[in-house]
Amino acid sequence: MSTYGTMLIPLPLHRAVPALREICAAGYALPAGPGFCLLHPDRFVADNGVLSLAGPLSARLDVPVLAAFQYDGDRLELEVWRAGARSHRYDSWPGRDDDDAPDAPVGADPSAFLDFTAGPVDHHRLASALADTPVEEIDKDVDGEPGYVWAQALHWDVLQALGHPEEFIRRAQWDHCHMHGAPRALSEALNGSGLVTLGAAEPPF
Repeated sequence: MSTYGTMLIPLPLHRAVPALREICAAGYALPAGPGFCLLHPDRFVADNGVLSLAGPLSARLDVPVLAAFQYDGDRLELEVWRAGARSHRYDSWPGRDDDDAPDAPVGADPSAFLDFTAGPVDHHRLASALADTPVEEIDKDVDGEPGYVWAQALHWDVLQALGHPEEFIRRAQWDHCHMHGAPRALSEALNGSGLVTLGAAEPPF
């Protein structure tokens, strides 16, 4: 499965763009419904991944930001940054790359993500997702192992539980390199919504 890094910012796109242009060396920004936008930085540019940019952007924009990095369908990291400092970190599988780390999620505190709500909160779904306990049968491991089959399904459930519409959750699971590689599909998916090209990134269409 695909790796992606995105940032959810609780500001309309037009208000965030000046800071995004200042701080993001290369990437794309998209609207994500009333009051939210998404940043898709080019993570192959040095110091330009979501986990590097979240602090400076939270300080510059004076709002909390939610950085998400999903590894190849296996692991989801979520970091909440406020005023330039990381206030919360979630890791769905700390033991993926560290045999001494636990396999159970760390940072599974639903209250840490409530600043990113876009509608009514499904508290049960949010807590279940962060605990790596899927609510839907389709997301459960086919071999009977605990947890989600894919980390992006966990990410989907977190955002859905926070009230985000499906259209914008799909956008939150795009990656800069995939967007640049499929311009026609991207244009159709955006359906006329604005896209802002940042820094050294080439316009995708």
